[in-house]
Amino acid sequence: MQNLASRWGRVIALGDEVTSDYTLVVPIFGDPRYFRNGDYLSRYRDNVLLAVNVDSPKMERFVTELRASGWRVHAARLTGRVSCPELVFDALQSVSTAYVIRIDGDTVSREEPGRAVAAVRAAGGDLCSVKVTVARRKTVIEKLQAVEYDMSMLGRHNRPWMTSGACMIARTAALRRILAAHSFWFPGEDIETGVIARHFQLSVRHVDVRFYTDAPETFRAWFRQRKMWWSGSFRMAFINADQTLRFPLTFAYTVCVVWLLWIAKWHELVDVRHIAAILPFVVLLYTGVSFLSNWSVRSRWMIVYPYYALFQALVLPPFGAAHYLWLWFRRGTLQPPGRYRIGFRRVRLDVTRQLPHERAMAYADLAADRWPSAGSAQVTSDPLTSAAPVTANAAA
Repeated sequence: MQNLASRWGRVIALGDEVTSDYTLVVPIFGDPRYFRNGDYLSRYRDNVLLAVNVDSPKMERFVTELRASGWRVHAARLTGRVSCPELVFDALQSVSTAYVIRIDGDTVSREEPGRAVAAVRAAGGDLCSVKVTVARRKTVIEKLQAVEYDMSMLGRHNRPWMTSGACMIARTAALRRILAAHSFWFPGEDIETGVIARHFQLSVRHVDVRFYTDAPETFRAWFRQRKMWWSGSFRMAFINADQTLRFPLTFAYTVCVVWLLWIAKWHELVDVRHIAAILPFVVLLYTGVSFLSNWSVRSRWMIVYPYYALFQALVLPPFGAAHYLWLWFRRGTLQPPGRYRIGFRRVRLDVTRQLPHERAMAYADLAADRWPSAGSAQVTSDPLTSAAPVTANAAA
């Protein structure tokens, strides 16, 4: 139903205006091989900042090579389990432009990024999701993901806060405030960015520009990725249920339909005769719904998509939950990891005023001093607003 209503969403359309007042921030950590869009980024080299976490001699050499090739590099020295928002937050101290585009090292666009930023600026957007789609569509699993991405992106017209880690556009001052309140927990970190923006009553919009990203090429790689994604879904549905309640449709679908009815779905499959009677009808109905509600992105692969979706709904939830519980066990804390660091009462922030350097750096101090002791929680006032307290979970 939301995809049917996508045509009436408050989408920011691209105009003719182009601006250069933006920085493309590319987080790279773990291994240099994750930087795969160098040819694309070289067109906008003056607007690119490569945020590289230097935690090994290999990454140290990588930074040296990048700088020798003329790239502007922010070399971070983060320790522990590093996540993209943490690395981007560290890199923002090297950003002086009014807007920033967080983009993965395997993501490209056919549109001029400055055109999208100009449209966001004209609309007064603070954080904007974009359309992310699959670049390579050769294997069966890639083609199914392409359908999945195209369908889900229509939903962003009415749920722009569901930002993608592949690419998002933000006002730099707004992103600093958002990431200062971020848990930096990896699974589900991208949507958490949008949730925090909504919490601060910022202007969260969707801009109609398409970015192309790499998707897993094999079933095995896809399964590894989705296990982590479903871990993030479990985290949002249960660990942060108090925050998910703010989005009633998302809460009802994610918590009730996807997770709580999982056992009921398997119970339906126990009786083979029952399944033989109802499953063809369900698949036929689902195929028709997929075509009609996503007509603008229709594909013949929607015929196969119901089986792909059914497999995910039946098989992946327990793997996602187990992955989250395993990560929690490895933390060795009683406090569940990944709790959002925002309270329930929403706070309005003014990001239009220019911040002095000292106050902006207060966020770096806040991030560096995160989580004073394992398993504990503290309440900290926002260093820039002195507004409602922000709950900081030690294990987040």
